[in-house]
This record gives sequence, C-alpha cells and structure tokens, in this order.
Amino acid sequence: MPRAPQIVKNPQKSAHIDKSVPQSAQNGEVCLQYHFRALGVIIRQSIQSSVLQYAGAVIGFVNKILLFTNYLSEEEVGLANILVTNAMLWANLSAMGFSTMTLRFFPYFQDKDRKHHNFLFWLLAVPTIGFLVVSFLVLVFQIQIFDYFQDKSPLMVEYFWYLIPLALATLYFDLFDAYLRSLMKTVVPVLFREIIQRIFVALSILLYALDLITFPQFVLIYVALLSSVTLLMVLYTWWLGHLHLQPQRTWRVNQLARKVLVFGGFTLMGNISAIILYNIDSLMLARYLGMDAVGIYTTCFYVTALIMIPWRAIQKVSAPKVAAFWKNNDMLGMQALYRRTSLMNLGVGLFLFFSMVCLNEFMFLVMPKGYREGIVVLWIVGATRVLDMLTGLNGYIMLTSKYYRLDLLMNAAMVILATILNVVMIPVYGIEGAAWATAIALALSNLFRIGFLWVRLGLHPFSNGMINITLVTAVSYAVFYLLYSIVPGIWGTVVGYGAFLLLFLPLTWALKVIPDANGFVKDVWGRLRAKL
Repeated sequence: MPRAPQIVKNPQKSAHIDKSVPQSAQNGEVCLQYHFRALGVIIRQSIQSSVLQYAGAVIGFVNKILLFTNYLSEEEVGLANILVTNAMLWANLSAMGFSTMTLRFFPYFQDKDRKHHNFLFWLLAVPTIGFLVVSFLVLVFQIQIFDYFQDKSPLMVEYFWYLIPLALATLYFDLFDAYLRSLMKTVVPVLFREIIQRIFVALSILLYALDLITFPQFVLIYVALLSSVTLLMVLYTWWLGHLHLQPQRTWRVNQLARKVLVFGGFTLMGNISAIILYNIDSLMLARYLGMDAVGIYTTCFYVTALIMIPWRAIQKVSAPKVAAFWKNNDMLGMQALYRRTSLMNLGVGLFLFFSMVCLNEFMFLVMPKGYREGIVVLWIVGATRVLDMLTGLNGYIMLTSKYYRLDLLMNAAMVILATILNVVMIPVYGIEGAAWATAIALALSNLFRIGFLWVRLGLHPFSNGMINITLVTAVSYAVFYLLYSIVPGIWGTVVGYGAFLLLFLPLTWALKVIPDANGFVKDVWGRLRAKL
C-alpha cells in the first residue's frame, strides 16, 4: 500500500500541501484561507445533500411510523426490516472491502481520457466473485441458519431466499455509489436511495393496505422495488459517460492491483465488523424474543437514524477529500475538515436528538400502543448517534491511513463485546438490553478512534464551538423541561418545544457557534433576495 503520510509539522514550509492549491496559496495565512474556502464548499454540498435526505426522511417517516406500524403486524414489520439488515450483511461480506477501497484508491486511477484505467470493471468483478462464494456458503450452512431463526422467527425462514436478489442489488448499489462519490457525483445517488426507493416502498405498503395484494405478494413486490434503484444507478453512470466495463488490465491496474487487494482484504473485515456492530442487536432479538420485538426495536432505531442524516451527507461529500489529503500529505486540510465537520455534526445532532425527546409524545400517538415499549430505546440509541456525529470523520481517516489494520482489530473486538453484551442483557432487559449493548460497544469504538488519532497523528474533532453549542442546547432543553413539568401532556409538549426552538435557533445564530450554518443561511437568503 502507498506509504502513509507523516504529520506536517510546519505546514507553512511544507512542499506537500495539496497540489491543487494555487502556488500563491502555498504558505501561511493564504493557504489557510484557501482551505477554509474549499472546505466551505464541502460543508455547503453536505447541507444541500442533507436537505435532500430529509425530504426522503419525511417519506421514510410516513412509511415506517404510519404505514408499517398501522397496516403490518409487529412481526411483519420485523420481517421487512430484518430482510434489509441481512441483505446489507450479505452484500458487505461479498464486497471484499471494495466500497471503502474505492474511496481510498480511486484518486490514483482517475483519468477520464483513459476511462479511469477500467477501474469500474474490476470494482464490480471481484465483489461478484465474492457474492458467489458467500451464496455458496449460505447454501452449505442453510440448516444451521434456519435453526437459528426457526423457534422465535419462523417468518425469516419462510422468506429467507428473497435475500439473494436483495443482497445482490444492495451490493451493486453500494459499489456504484462509492464509484460516483469518488467522481464527486453525490446528489443523484442520494435521490435514488432516499427518495425514489422510499416512494417505491410506500407504494408496496399501500397496495397491501388496500387489500389489493396478499402478504406474500407484498414481500415479493417490496423486495423487487427495493432492488430496482440499482438499475437506475447503472443508467445514471452510463448517462454520465463513466460506465466503462471493458475487461482490460492497464499499467495502472498492474501497478496497484496487489496493494488494492491487500487493502480490500483488511477493510472487508472492518466493514463486516461495522455492519455486525450496528445490526447484531436486531439479529439477537430475532433469536431470543422473536420478530415482534424486532419490529418494535427496528422502528425506534429507524427514528434515531434520522439524527444521522447530516452526518451521512457530510461523509459522502468529504470521504474523497480525506483520501486526497492523505495522497498529498496535507494534514492542515485534514485537521480543518475534521474539526469543522464535527462541529456541524454535533450542533445538528444535539438539535435533532432533543427535538426527538421533546416530541416523542406525538410520534407514539400515531402508532399502536405496543410500540411505546421502545421509548427508552429512542433515548439510549439517540444519544449514541450524537456521539457518533461528534466524532465525525474519524472512521474514514483511520481506514484511509496506514493504521487501517488496527481499526480492523478494534472493530472485531467491539463485535465480540457487543455479542457478549447482547447475549447477557437481552434475556434480562429485553429490547432495552439490546440498546444498551449497542450503545456501550459503539461508544468505546468511537472513544478509541478519537484517542488514537489525537495521540498518534495530532488530529482531534474538538473546538470551543462544541462547548458553546452544548450550553445552548442544555439551556433550551431546561426551559422545555420546566414548562412540560408545569403543563404535562400534549399542550405542554407544544408550548415547551416552541420555547426550545425560540431559544435554540436565535442563540445559535446570534452567538455564531456554528459558523458554517450561519454562512449557509446567509448564502441561501442572499440568493433568494437576488431572485426576488
């Protein structure tokens, strides 16, 4: 693998600052200003992507909270959600680490005139072989797999083979997504996954709700529509002129093939560990408590995932830039990106988490009473999501550095810990035990990455703005809690949350605790005024 860059002790004198920086900006304050302008573009693109993702989140909320819970039984909701979970696991096992590898190595292949050295063909070919191998292993061990689910979750056994097309479609979508992200084409893939796919899901549920199809037909249509967006990704790549599928080995492929495969092999285990870490809870619940518990848990888990939308948007836009910083040995840019994205993530994460806590009464009003069992899951997992957002890009920085093997070992250790915690805590505490097990493992994982990057590379996500936004949030929520204590129930929620907004938003703006958010609002407002 290419030699990992060392810390630039004095960026002003370094000859290795990003080569795309103009010569006039290669030193001192001018270089810092250049980076801040470039990172401002990343932040704005991330916010724009977040807006698109939140539009999809509205559709997803209607699907998961209104349609799924009111027209499917808790067991059927569990099946629909765990099919997606298992398909993701199957796809990540098959991917051989090539999604992450793309973000790390594509800058070395990128050359439009040479069709990117036929990178896309190899990106698809190796994982396809991986998919065939994984599918063969599933066939070999199908009895053991079925035994795992048969007792408490027989629906999973009945519909297990729907995973094959869904996993294959998930695999190719993720590969094309990584390829397009490396080309800085992030908006349309978000449109396909966050909006188009969710509209398709809504259509399948409505067909079932109107008694136009049976449940087995619903599952078939549900899987088919989930898979169909992959075809849209292929067509979009072709339309852009980047669908190069010639099976040729160019000099660049020959030069880097071994390094790519070694890196892919290690990141394969890292990706698998991350997927297992995030999904082991629902798989264990299916084993110990059944699909109805999975339905409640995964529905509440989905609500907390809405908090992560800005984080995911920033990841998609920033990941290629992280790889470029390593390539150019630009630690000044890396630190600036790490801190600014983390501050933005924390501010938005705190706002969304406490909004969720304030408004959970409304959410549970539109759902069957059984789902109230998941209210503590919302709080536990939601707080863990905020910690994830605070740590920002630490995962990508680790995976694209020379320390990626250590990241793999740490992930494997966390998977073992999460498995042990789930086995111990689920039988005693039920779905809350699964939430605590996941929270503990993820918190330790993130704390390890923060400490390691800080000690070894001098990189950390912290800034004074984090203290300010935490204080603003604490004051705003304290006022909500006081008003809700005086007037409990729905009216207390309305009045209290109104006060929360009237404090949080103006204080955040006036104190400029998140400069990039202020800049984005001013930019949007300026454009609107110009058009008016």
